[in-house]
Amino acid sequence: MATGKHFEVTLKRSAHHWPESQRKTFESLGLTRFGKVIFLKDTPAVRGMLYKIVHAVDVIPRDGEIPPSKRQQRGAKKAAAKQA
Repeated sequence: MATGKHFEVTLKRSAHHWPESQRKTFESLGLTRFGKVIFLKDTPAVRGMLYKIVHAVDVIPRDGEIPPSKRQQRGAKKAAAKQA
């Protein structure tokens, strides 16, 4: 797991009615559905993308470990089941 500073980003407004460049930014960040929550590392590139779409997302700065994704959780369960 990654530690350090990161952002918790929630999509609060639909992306379909924004300009094409902003829609591509939503897609590249992984914000594909209304209400989706993602965790992103605090880098200059990510900050720039968030600044571009700040009107449509909630951004909460966080410290510490990034929680595991659903995919990582499923993989851990499968690995535990194989060992048992």
